[in-house]
Amino acid sequence: MAKRPLDASTIERRLLDLAYTTDAKITATALAYYAPCSIDDAARVLDDLTAHDRLRMDIEDDGTVVYHLLGRQKLAPAAPPPTARVISPQVISPRVISPRMVSPMLAAALTVLVPGAGHLYARHVIAAVAWFAAVSLGYALILPGLLLHLASIVSAAGAAHRLNAARAPLLLAAG
Repeated sequence: MAKRPLDASTIERRLLDLAYTTDAKITATALAYYAPCSIDDAARVLDDLTAHDRLRMDIEDDGTVVYHLLGRQKLAPAAPPPTARVISPQVISPRVISPRMVSPMLAAALTVLVPGAGHLYARHVIAAVAWFAAVSLGYALILPGLLLHLASIVSAAGAAHRLNAARAPLLLAAG
């Protein structure tokens, strides 16, 4: 349920907003909707302003009571008060997450620590498992293990380069 203004000055401020920011006919029901307040409260404010020559009242052919603010012109809406929080459209709109670049150096460094870890970082899971198994088996004979480990490091850096090359068009489109 809408909060009801307690005083006539609040309703009068909303009347001015209605009059100067819209082209709507000023009626008790329009003001009650816009304020928000009861129709009786809106009618009392409009009648009081008419009695003090601030508004002019007319009755249309269909019986609708319409009030006219003298010198009315449409203005831009007033800025919100400083305490009001304005939500920008960017906050509401969905955020598109662009694919991130991967570092060939980090892929190589991870592979130095654990064979296959750089491939896993570059999202090549099958290659990561294969390199881990090959290097682990190669260390049984020491020299082939070291050579395979070095080849794994180079391969991990290459996998990161290829992933970045594949993502470059996506990054350009997102940026």
